[in-house]
Amino acid sequence: EVVGPATEGTHQGNGLTMLFPGNKGSISCYLPRLSVEQPPPLPGGHELGDQLYYTGPNQSFESGDKLTHGQQGEVVGPATEGTHQGNGLTMLFPGNKGSISCYLPRLSVEQPPPLPGGHELGDQLYYTGPNQSFESGDKLTHGQQGEV
Repeated sequence: EVVGPATEGTHQGNGLTMLFPGNKGSISCYLPRLSVEQPPPLPGGHELGDQLYYTGPNQSFESGDKLTHGQQGEVVGPATEGTHQGNGLTMLFPGNKGSISCYLPRLSVEQPPPLPGGHELGDQLYYTGPNQSFESGDKLTHGQQGEV
């Protein structure tokens, strides 16, 4: 139920104040996050509250939040950021302050298998191959130590 224009912070002039069943008070919402029609099903046939595993590489964000390979998190909605929109889900992982958009191929209902070679995240390994340079500017140097 719409109860008026949004009057708080960045929502002011860009949203509406809404009253949702079960809440004690009203909430300011951005207009692009509201619709007169029910939203489509979540990508991948998932539902709110589903528990999925992150299968991609570890990532850290400026906020302090992290994505950790093999960690289980909760589906909290569709991904709405950039290229993730329509191709992913917004996930909440334990220990993070906020939710993170994840691509569907990086999420699984099953725990990912162990890493090859019996290694674990955080293991320190040495590169033993020849030096290599990549278009991105990254490089591999013989004898250099890195972290799995």
